[in-house]
Amino acid sequence: MLNVPNCRVAVAPYRIAPLGAHVDHQGGLVLGASIDDYSILAFEPEAKKGLTLRTDRFEHAVTADFESLGSPIGWGRYAKGAIYALQQQRPLLIGIRGFVTGGLIGAGLSSSASVGLAYLLALAAVNEILLTNEELVELDRVIENEYLGLNNGVQDQTMITYARADSLVYQDTGRRQVTYVPHPSNLNEAAWLVVYSGFNRELTASGFNDRVAQCREAARLLDPAAKILSSIPAADFFARRQELPEVLGRRAAHYFTEVARVAEGVERWRAGDWPGFGRLMNQSCHSSITQYESGSRPIIDLHEITSAQPGVWGSRFCGGGYGGCVVALVERNQVEEAEEAILERFLAQYPETEGIATAREVQMEGGPRIVEGSY
Repeated sequence: MLNVPNCRVAVAPYRIAPLGAHVDHQGGLVLGASIDDYSILAFEPEAKKGLTLRTDRFEHAVTADFESLGSPIGWGRYAKGAIYALQQQRPLLIGIRGFVTGGLIGAGLSSSASVGLAYLLALAAVNEILLTNEELVELDRVIENEYLGLNNGVQDQTMITYARADSLVYQDTGRRQVTYVPHPSNLNEAAWLVVYSGFNRELTASGFNDRVAQCREAARLLDPAAKILSSIPAADFFARRQELPEVLGRRAAHYFTEVARVAEGVERWRAGDWPGFGRLMNQSCHSSITQYESGSRPIIDLHEITSAQPGVWGSRFCGGGYGGCVVALVERNQVEEAEEAILERFLAQYPETEGIATAREVQMEGGPRIVEGSY
């Protein structure tokens, strides 16, 4: 831990995306918000051209030299990726020494995009580099796509970077356009509940890249010039679905029906139609399981337990669904009862998660920033 009274702190929230599952890598639509759980990086400048990091999760520190980053493995790989991404644009002259922590790392709330943004902000700050929101999103994309070799899109870093507490973020990931959906006047009737299963997830260890490749192949078969499914009109897909192999047809069907759910979800949110919005969340999760074929047994069970609880309008698992969290839209006056009942039922099925699984109401937040203070 840093023993520095006036260090700076990079704070990057996590995010929820109640609608828009598995479509950002195909240029689809996504709807979500950042929440009051964070990656937190306390840091100070380091004279050498490199970094030294510690965390409360592992005993060993991570060190990296700007000239020789080494392999992209281990818990410090996102920090190395931030160096790699920034140095594509300009040389870094000052390093950082820091301590990083997070509330729900590996829980499907985009802690990876979040911590990448925190490292970018810190390195930019000590090197007196001003980054626009567009640059932050692009640099975080470079970390994940080019340095780590993931094939995900830009929804997570965009959601976090552009987040506002007074609205949902509505993304067209293909065009990289962001608009806002203001909260309706009856927002006080609803609450977000995040339930952590106790099982972590890791994109690089899942079938994530395989699913992306299948979606791209479906697009290519429908139109040899198309690289992603957003290039295909929805009417063309539904008219020609039978031409695709069964598995590719299911992947594409998830994409087109999910994009339609996001568009409807915008209107449901504006109207404060919580049962309607929750129904779309349940449909999204069902499609993720049956058509996109993501999800593990524990996280599917947690979704089913959550959505069956009185007072819950709808839920879906976050991220790939191979572990992590379920996010639920809940009647505010039943949040506490829902938290207790969901955890009780889940722990009865998975007692090994006792003391690890959690449930709590979360608040919608703003974007990443640097604050002065001590840690």
